[in-house]
Amino acid sequence: MRIAKEDAEIIRRDCGPGVVEELTDWAREEGLTALYVRRPLWSVPGRSYTGASLLAVECAPPARMLIVKVLPAGASAREPEALSAALDAAPDFARRHLVGQPFPARDLPDGRTLMFQEAAGDSLRDSAPLGSLDGEETDRVLAEVVRGLLTEWNGPAEERAQAAVPEPVTASEFLRAELGDAWEGGGSVRAWGRGLGVLEPSPPWVYSDGLRLPNPYLMVTGGSAALPDPSVRVLRGRAHGDLHLDNIIVSRWEKEVRADEYRLIDLCTFRDRAALGRDLATLLLSALVPHIRHPLPPDQRHALLRFVVDPAATHRAEIVPKAAARVAAVRDTALRIMRERHWSESWELQFLLSLQAQALLFTSYTDLGDTGRTWCARLAAHAAGELLGRTGSGGTADLSSERPARDSFEMPGLTGPRAPAVPAFVPDQAPRRKLWSAESGVRDKEAVVGFGPDHTVVVVDGRGGVRRWTVSGEELPGVGGRSPALRLGHQALVASLTHSVVAARPEELDVTHFPRDGGVRRAAPVRLGTDHFLVTSGGDVLATHDRNRLTVRRFDDGTPIESVVCPPALAASAVSTDGSVIAMASSRRVHIHRRGGEPLVKETVNSLPYARHRFLRALLPDPGCWLAVSPSGGHVGCVTFEEVVVWSVDDDKEVYRRPLGDRESLEGGGAAQMRLVCTDTGTLLWLKRGRLVCPTVGPAGTQLQQSGYYNDFAATRDGRRIATLDTTGRLDVWET
Repeated sequence: MRIAKEDAEIIRRDCGPGVVEELTDWAREEGLTALYVRRPLWSVPGRSYTGASLLAVECAPPARMLIVKVLPAGASAREPEALSAALDAAPDFARRHLVGQPFPARDLPDGRTLMFQEAAGDSLRDSAPLGSLDGEETDRVLAEVVRGLLTEWNGPAEERAQAAVPEPVTASEFLRAELGDAWEGGGSVRAWGRGLGVLEPSPPWVYSDGLRLPNPYLMVTGGSAALPDPSVRVLRGRAHGDLHLDNIIVSRWEKEVRADEYRLIDLCTFRDRAALGRDLATLLLSALVPHIRHPLPPDQRHALLRFVVDPAATHRAEIVPKAAARVAAVRDTALRIMRERHWSESWELQFLLSLQAQALLFTSYTDLGDTGRTWCARLAAHAAGELLGRTGSGGTADLSSERPARDSFEMPGLTGPRAPAVPAFVPDQAPRRKLWSAESGVRDKEAVVGFGPDHTVVVVDGRGGVRRWTVSGEELPGVGGRSPALRLGHQALVASLTHSVVAARPEELDVTHFPRDGGVRRAAPVRLGTDHFLVTSGGDVLATHDRNRLTVRRFDDGTPIESVVCPPALAASAVSTDGSVIAMASSRRVHIHRRGGEPLVKETVNSLPYARHRFLRALLPDPGCWLAVSPSGGHVGCVTFEEVVVWSVDDDKEVYRRPLGDRESLEGGGAAQMRLVCTDTGTLLWLKRGRLVCPTVGPAGTQLQQSGYYNDFAATRDGRRIATLDTTGRLDVWET
């Protein structure tokens, strides 16, 4: 058999040398008497990322059409073997949704591979890659593909039962396995990260889109003392491995797409046992490429990132409806299926890991441009933060306009507009407008109020009972208290990253978690051995001290992170939200410990107003003081019985100091209904025997307008909202 001269020229032009001769030998061995290049020439509307050449040919006998594919040397050359494995693994699914391989592949002299495939669909004219379509028909096909992958290709057949059992794996192990050569040995993902400057020795946290998020690249390496490495139960099964939209061929009948008649092609990355979220994460990101390749307004960019990892109606309202529909077609379809199998909890965590892995892979795809690649890097950080938040390991937290914390950094191109390095001192951030009110039913003076994730409001009573409200005032599930009572007044702390509360009882800590899917989970008590005070600031972390050492702990289980020696005669202590700045005060000296920086020591003046004569002072014990650290650690404030002082930590400067009047001093004693809060602009808010004042305003401070007395108050991390709890149990939320 001879190939016509003009057909041979087309084959040589499109497929390179040696292919005509190999096709001639193949046709002779198979007993074929005719082989023609299909006219008109077939062009593929999608894209091939492997460098393969494709050609449609007609041959006989019997008369048939085949796709001749010439694979370059390298990883893609294993496609014939991988396709055979996929065809054998699930024959029913393969018959309907894969393409057959009617003849064995053949090796070319130059190392390339020649393979033969059946055409996807009944007609090349009526078939097209999914990436060439648009509109609702794409969403329908995406949903059908997800259903097929999870219920047919990985159905509940008995032979798949063993693979369907989730197996535990650490996040770093999972990510390294998914990234493979793209990470190891200076691969493309590692190279892009190195260009951004986010590999070691970069800090473990990144300030991006108004959030403090884990550095997604350091989560791959694992082993960071400051970054958790949670264990996640992973479902495994069959996976295509590179399921972008152009690797899905759909059929049309009378120019209408048949959503359930799709074919998967290019299976060189097929694995019989892979992470089940791999294909779906790839599919979702591929569907979003048209929306992320070009710059988005900051609010839309942020809303799309959050909608992918933590869907909310408020996020959907801010993004393009077509993008929201693409995300929902993949993510929501998969979640419904997993809920039916009672695997939703494992699945959601696994899918966040798969999103992080695939987002990092997408940063190496140069055709996305810098805009698309940096959006994917952002998504990797958001997915990592959501994973840590859901596993109780720490994660996203709303910093609004704050600057990064001490162990975080701003990544060029990744983090958006740079926040000011040191916020200017703003003396007055008082309540301006009431947003909503509720009756908490909590009236005891030991009650604590705090802000949790997404500006939720939490009230903890003196026995550890918890009541919760959404950002707009709707009540959320809580839990009742129990004996024994809390160790001392205000011995409870509300987490800012997760829906969790810690309460200090004699010689132990109680940590209560409120999972996103409802209910309440009490962790095993954290035994302290000796009696500890809970430092009632922090949020990402918690801290305790026994007057000898102050210990910063993980919020999920109380595990120690680091400890600092307390100064003699410790009178007060406070920590920044992430524990990177620790302040401890004796009566007249404040010690400020900065992670990665030299400690600072500040002097204050302090004596009781009725004992300022040196003889009385010698007879009485040293008076205490009130101490506060701003959320990100930029400012430290101290109120003694003689003065109020605020220091800027970054540049080691005093930004405010004034003496207290005699009346202010007399009102400053006691423990009940007392709290000092410092915002990130250096404003001090002082609850003084139930009356809220701003001591950093004017020559004598200012009494804020209120009726009655407060048992406690709290401010959000950005200082824009304040919650007050009065002695009647009324909870008010204010805008500053």
